[in-house]
Amino acid sequence: MKDYITMIGLLAGTLSIIALIPQVWKTYITKHSKDLSMKWLLLTFISQLLWFTFGMLSNVLPVILTSSLTCVMTSSLIIMKRKFDDENKN
Repeated sequence: MKDYITMIGLLAGTLSIIALIPQVWKTYITKHSKDLSMKWLLLTFISQLLWFTFGMLSNVLPVILTSSLTCVMTSSLIIMKRKFDDENKN
């Protein structure tokens, strides 16, 4: 039964990661991030950081893996937003 629950967690996290890939890719390729909300990015990053902390404290591997990858991808969007928004002002 425990393996079934772990698989559900991994599937949910994997879908969350897959959902962010097109946005990260499009932002990187187009160098355009004006339409991304910094508030949304920061809230997403903080929530995933909290999920990561929860996963570490409770030793839940699917939460640790997926939240850490989502944090990395959201961080990359935050970095690109700051960089590209500054470049496009000029």
